[in-house]
Amino acid sequence: MRCQRCKGCMIRDSFVDLRDDTGRLMFEGWRCLNCGEVIDPVVLTHRMEVPLLPYRGRTRDRRMWERVIQDGQEQSSAA
Repeated sequence: MRCQRCKGCMIRDSFVDLRDDTGRLMFEGWRCLNCGEVIDPVVLTHRMEVPLLPYRGRTRDRRMWERVIQDGQEQSSAA
């Protein structure tokens, strides 16, 4: 399997997540040997979902994200 980020080689790996909210402690995924990109079922699910509205913000800080208001829809903010 090839990494989408750097086109490097990806290997199957086991990961431990102590803060997982699903209750699982270990999970399987793919890890790139070059850049360290991790692909697991949760990442793939989120990448397949298309957001209804684009996010607008100056930083990558999640608290600063807000939905773009279109057609008078209610604004939702993570702040």
